[in-house]
Amino acid sequence: MAKCDVCGKDELLPYRCSYCGGTFCADHRLPEKHGCEGLYDIPVKVKRDIGVERWRESRRQYGVEYYDPALKRRNPLEAYGYNNVILAIITVMFAVSIIYRPVFGLLALYPHDFYLRPWQLVTSIFMHGSFDHYLVNAIVLLFFGSELERRVGGRNYLKIFLLSGIAGNVMYIAFSYATGSFAPAVGASGAIYGIMGTLAIIAPEIRVLLFFFIPLSIRMAVVLFAAYDLLMTPFSIFTGVAHVAHLGGLAVGIYFGERFRALRRRYY
Repeated sequence: MAKCDVCGKDELLPYRCSYCGGTFCADHRLPEKHGCEGLYDIPVKVKRDIGVERWRESRRQYGVEYYDPALKRRNPLEAYGYNNVILAIITVMFAVSIIYRPVFGLLALYPHDFYLRPWQLVTSIFMHGSFDHYLVNAIVLLFFGSELERRVGGRNYLKIFLLSGIAGNVMYIAFSYATGSFAPAVGASGAIYGIMGTLAIIAPEIRVLLFFFIPLSIRMAVVLFAAYDLLMTPFSIFTGVAHVAHLGGLAVGIYFGERFRALRRRYY
């Protein structure tokens, strides 16, 4: 007799998932019925050969999540999807910044005195200066953010998003002091570049439509975006775009992508 990890139902003949190693009743035995995050990471044969516990330990070592039904019950945000939560936050904050403009001054990143308001390193990621800025970032997050969260798990996705955004802001602050231009910065672009960078490493098979009609591999798209930002960085003062923040976020995303790829290579 064992309890189902999802509903707690006593099961005389429980099902053990080959992907995550959990124990489930007949209603939750299929991977899609218990939100199995391990489904997309390591082949079933590998997990059977090395053992579930050793596989889980290796994932902890590399910072990769595995499905934990008890945690998922305790954390409703993770069950709902961190990317969906982020989309909701940036939507609300954009609406609030339109209705009450002083919020922009409080939460946007001002490089010249960020040390007096350090929360701006995070809050500015969720702010946007115009509707088209918000709309483009929201669309990219909707598609690519959801895909990355599906592949690496909610907590890892949140880590990539926040660290990429913060790294982009730090790069922008350094650029501002180097050039003497202290224009405020907002937007999730640095975080989005981190998402794209991670996907380019762990899922090179993904295809994107550049300008909505030119098909490219995600790796080629990321290379083109990075080259453009690198070329335009010296002109950021005139364009009003924090190109260096994009590059900072991309570097963090590539770092995480290499970590996840190293985990997979270990068992192939």
